[in-house]
Amino acid sequence: MDIFIVELMVVFVAAVVLGMVFRFFKLPSLVGQVVAGFIIGATGIIGHQSVDALKIFSTLGVTLLLFLIGLEMNWQEVKHSAKTVFKLFVIQTILLSVIFGAFSFFILRLNMISSAMLSIALTFSSTIVVVKSLSEGKDLSSFVGRLSLGILLLQDLLAIVLLALIPGFKDGLSVSSLEILVAKILLILFVVNLVGHYVISWLMKYFVKSTEDLVLFSLVWFFLSVYFSTNVLKLTPEIGGILAGISLSSSWGHFQIVSKVKTLRDIFLTIFFVLLGLEVGVEPVNWLLVLYIVAMILSVKFLVSGFAALFGGLKRRVAFAVGLNMTQISEFSLIVLTIGLSASLWGKDLVSAVTVSGLISMVLSTILISNSSKLYKSFSRKFPKLFSNERRDGKAVSMSGHIILLGGDRTGRSILSFLKKNRELVLIVDFNPEIIKRLKVKGEEAIFADASDPDVIELTNMVEAKMVISTVKDIHDSLALLTEMRLKGIKVPAIVDAESASQAAELYEAGASYVIFPHFVSGLHLGQLMKKFEKDSETLNHYRLRQNETLKEIYEGEF
Repeated sequence: MDIFIVELMVVFVAAVVLGMVFRFFKLPSLVGQVVAGFIIGATGIIGHQSVDALKIFSTLGVTLLLFLIGLEMNWQEVKHSAKTVFKLFVIQTILLSVIFGAFSFFILRLNMISSAMLSIALTFSSTIVVVKSLSEGKDLSSFVGRLSLGILLLQDLLAIVLLALIPGFKDGLSVSSLEILVAKILLILFVVNLVGHYVISWLMKYFVKSTEDLVLFSLVWFFLSVYFSTNVLKLTPEIGGILAGISLSSSWGHFQIVSKVKTLRDIFLTIFFVLLGLEVGVEPVNWLLVLYIVAMILSVKFLVSGFAALFGGLKRRVAFAVGLNMTQISEFSLIVLTIGLSASLWGKDLVSAVTVSGLISMVLSTILISNSSKLYKSFSRKFPKLFSNERRDGKAVSMSGHIILLGGDRTGRSILSFLKKNRELVLIVDFNPEIIKRLKVKGEEAIFADASDPDVIELTNMVEAKMVISTVKDIHDSLALLTEMRLKGIKVPAIVDAESASQAAELYEAGASYVIFPHFVSGLHLGQLMKKFEKDSETLNHYRLRQNETLKEIYEGEF
């Protein structure tokens, strides 16, 4: 046990240090964690028993990730984008299955059943990689982030079904076993959500009195759900994890649970990425086959996923980003490969090649996702006909003296509410068609456009505007807008968003009139509130009532 603790420390220190080194060079930290695993595997300093124990921690990390994804599900947002997500998932899965199936049957010479199973496994993309990459880039809650996450969750559900089916192919899959599987999934779906939404939420409301108790109580429910999934129904822990999260997504304390459990999740996910690199080790690999598979994963998944997004009615920039987000294979794919090996569907050489290919695709995909905005701008300059900036609303507005609000989601909705109370004339610009549709239904002036599109200046009649307020998180988009304003001599004050002091300095240098820091704005607001409280003890009650009215208005059923 003492040896394992020492080896666990070695793994964690190596992963953290290399993760920080890679982040210093503007690369995602998980790339460094994978490299740390590869070095540890190549040197052989970790024993087999420790590796087995680390796999348990790795599985816990994946399950915690799905637990948090379930907790953060906003059912109002899911309802708005469900049709689009399902359409993209179906188109993408069918096309990729056909292409990878042909590759498996004609190139790898697998039989029909093995080709079908492998082709479906290769369609899966990694929820862990995408969530980690988008989280680091603050893009997880964006339109593209929600679309990608929706597709990935549907893939995970398909993967879980596939994992349950594959062992049956060795001795022949019966209809009765399939019916039992469906019954088990429906049972856990019903039980966990029923108990979680009513019993557990009620207990949390009346018996949990501190944040610490809230987090511990939620983890107890998480472990019970996983136990019910694995030990009672003989399903996977991932099913129990995500359902436990979904069942608590409407509870009063789900935001506090997410904020506290994220650190725990990141610790165990670090071990997951280390194991990916470690499992490559120094085993002999068919590198030519690896090259073919990696090339197919990157190119075919990007093109097919992008085409599915375009066919689903999305615009080119969104389709480009969704395509990049899918350019890797999933950890579920590797699990399917392992189970398929034990079921004699394919050989060990194929498993090794796909595992290495999966690792390489995850690393390359992470780099591509983190540079998605830069890549799109670069391609749009080199191939303007294929990657041109787009807008749905082609006519410039005739407004003047108006405030242009770039971004109409949560922060934008809050700003819009206060601007309207001050009787300001507001024009909202957003690249999410669902947000534009929602705003227009409410009678707001809103147009579909990309903030980084140079034509947005003419489209919004920015020359005659009173002010520009941008809630766009992507600093490259903000810099592109400020640069275009400066080149065209537009002197309208511009307020933009920043995540760090270095970003703020860059934005001020580019011409921003004022830069918003969320934490700074919160502190400033609290300071003003305290000044008013000193003069009037009822200030907090007045502000709370105003806040409640605003929250009900802008969060539509969530508050």
